[in-house]
Amino acid sequence: MTSSRDERRLILHASLLVIALLTLAGVLLRSYVARTIEGDVKVQIAILDLALRDRSRYLAELLSTDRETGPWPENLDSILTKNHADFNRDIFIQVFEADGTLVSASANTPATLPLSPKALLMPVRQHRWMTDEMSGPDGRKIRTVTFPIVSDDPMRVFGFSSAGLPLPDAARAVARFTWIMFAGLAGIGSLFVIALRAAVLAAAHRLRGEMVSIAAAQQRFVADAAHELGTPLAVLRGEMDIALRRERSGADYRATLESCREEIERLSRLSENLLSLATADAGQAVVHRAACDAAAIARTVHGRFARVAAEKNVTFTLSAPDMLPWTADAMAIEQVLGNLVSNALRHTPGGDSVTLSVAKSAADIVFRVADTGEGIPPSHLPQLFDRFHRVDKARSRSVGGAGLGLAIVKTLVEAHGGAVGVVSELGKGSRFECRFPALG
Repeated sequence: MTSSRDERRLILHASLLVIALLTLAGVLLRSYVARTIEGDVKVQIAILDLALRDRSRYLAELLSTDRETGPWPENLDSILTKNHADFNRDIFIQVFEADGTLVSASANTPATLPLSPKALLMPVRQHRWMTDEMSGPDGRKIRTVTFPIVSDDPMRVFGFSSAGLPLPDAARAVARFTWIMFAGLAGIGSLFVIALRAAVLAAAHRLRGEMVSIAAAQQRFVADAAHELGTPLAVLRGEMDIALRRERSGADYRATLESCREEIERLSRLSENLLSLATADAGQAVVHRAACDAAAIARTVHGRFARVAAEKNVTFTLSAPDMLPWTADAMAIEQVLGNLVSNALRHTPGGDSVTLSVAKSAADIVFRVADTGEGIPPSHLPQLFDRFHRVDKARSRSVGGAGLGLAIVKTLVEAHGGAVGVVSELGKGSRFECRFPALG
């Protein structure tokens, strides 16, 4: 229930954040587009004014000569239509009397468009062109340029020549862009929320599965640890109970104490291994790098197990250079090699051999522990480095193995940034390889 509430809260907060970011982006984008469109319209108006001025002036000069000698030309409608078509089909042309009465207009002129009020107030002697903006029948702004039609002498106004053109509707363009933009942003936001919800649900499902797996692994670990601790404790209790049932000789008591000591050492090793794994699980540093000699580490491990190998009649050889400078946790590497060599000697019968080697390969330091012993069944290889996994549980317990050595090997090797692998064949032996980055 709590996890579902947390998932909903996460989706809600993320959705609100995305909505806020998209809204801010939309506002900034709209402001930028609006300024851009308004700037473009101003540039277009400046260019339009020049085009409309030329058209209205040309027509005013053309008609002024005719008006000085007589009435407006009978084919004035045709003249206007031809002039607007030859120049620009979007520009419309109108001719007005001096009192503002419409005389004629080109065919593309919007209906009921009067003379600009500014034109009627224009002083006659200025003879200058006048710009104005008016609303057309559909509400769009129309830009007009009006020129007076005058005679040269005496100064007299016959009428007005007006050229106009509908302006780009900047407000409508911005509004249309705004609706389209916010519709697109809303779609993007909806898709994000859907994708986020799917991702959160998938992650939650995967996390629940991992939590179940971790809980099961933890239960197995606790059960196996309790079992492993229970075995030596049971042996200790049994040995002591037997010794206390009746009076015994000093030799008997000594044998009992030696047996108890072996079980105590087994408990000590088990507790140290469990502590190492618990430290690694807690995310604490399990290695402390320092300058060291990989070859010297291998020689130390070889010397420690040489007597054990001799007692078992197992040939234990070492292959290492004189010196191999490295940066690593020497004690951790000794523990790795010690676990591998101990494991190899445990499963190698007398007359066979175990080899420990170290060398530098490309950019890696490579340790190998190979034996010619029993080998490992293929079905056990995938779980070989799992905690408490034993190939032969009965035999492992009889020789003191708890199934933690290889798990510790894997933990320490990976803590150094390395990798461990194994190749094995039944009846022919096994070869473990630890490959580390050659730091230093």
